[in-house]
Amino acid sequence: MKIFNLFLMIAVGFIFSSPLMSAAEPNKDFQSEKNREMGNVKERIQILEGRLTCMQKTNDFDSLKTCNQAADQKLDALENKINAQERKMKQDDNKTKQPDNKTPDNKQPSNNKPENKNNTN
Repeated sequence: MKIFNLFLMIAVGFIFSSPLMSAAEPNKDFQSEKNREMGNVKERIQILEGRLTCMQKTNDFDSLKTCNQAADQKLDALENKINAQERKMKQDDNKTKQPDNKTPDNKQPSNNKPENKNNTN
């Protein structure tokens, strides 16, 4: 009975410690993801600084509207670029996580017709 309890305690300890061990592993892609996010933030800041500079130089409502529209277009383009990057990353993750269930290209389906077993000759 003591041996059973010992094995039970070891098994329970292993089960509860495995998520902690996996959480402690550093993510190898963290630094590249961090750099990508920082680059996106810097681009947003540059667009907003350009908007501010443009607004400071304006003298009427039309030029103010033009500044805002130009900055909005740049921000929309940036958001589209970021979304495309994220979709590509998700697709790449799915490709690496899912097994390839395709049949080989050289294997072709058989076109043999099933034989009729009930011949009435």
